[in-house]
Amino acid sequence: RLHNMQTLNYLPLDKQHRIAIETREVYAPLAHRLGMNELKMKYENLILEVIKPEAYKEIKQKVNSTNNRRIKYIKEFSIPINNELKIYKIESEIKGRAKHYYSIYRKMEDQEKKFRELFDLYGIRIIVDKVEACYAVLGIIHKLYTPIQDRFKDYIATPKSNGYQSIHTTVFGHDGKVVEVQIRTSEMD
Repeated sequence: RLHNMQTLNYLPLDKQHRIAIETREVYAPLAHRLGMNELKMKYENLILEVIKPEAYKEIKQKVNSTNNRRIKYIKEFSIPINNELKIYKIESEIKGRAKHYYSIYRKMEDQEKKFRELFDLYGIRIIVDKVEACYAVLGIIHKLYTPIQDRFKDYIATPKSNGYQSIHTTVFGHDGKVVEVQIRTSEMD
């Protein structure tokens, strides 16, 4: 199905739309349910490119134009976290996280927001060894940065229906930028 979606441009428009809608209704939710998030995101971006090509191009352009700034900001945001993790001797890996185009589109549509109003364009993922370390890292994050009260989810204590586990918190970084932090073990990742 992924190969079919990647080669849709060789088919007539009506067939492209039919296959994209079928993928949106059946294959993307199935991939999500099976915990195959990377595949789900690929499907959704390809679906958006077929069904709403103008929105896809606009979001892709905006994401790409802000990419270097976002990478620089995430590096600066991560420095104090890295320093604290070393002090507490917590082995970890910090990765920048990019939100995929379809997710941005859905959020803009569902919440009637503009691109610049989205909270979680800036994000990092912190991978640790043990569950206890996840909660220790959460404490470090909240010590360093002010959390946004209603933007915290503990999917470790209460996993999603597809088995997804992680702690999500959203904080104010420097310059007032909002950053989503996901904390999980390597097994959860």
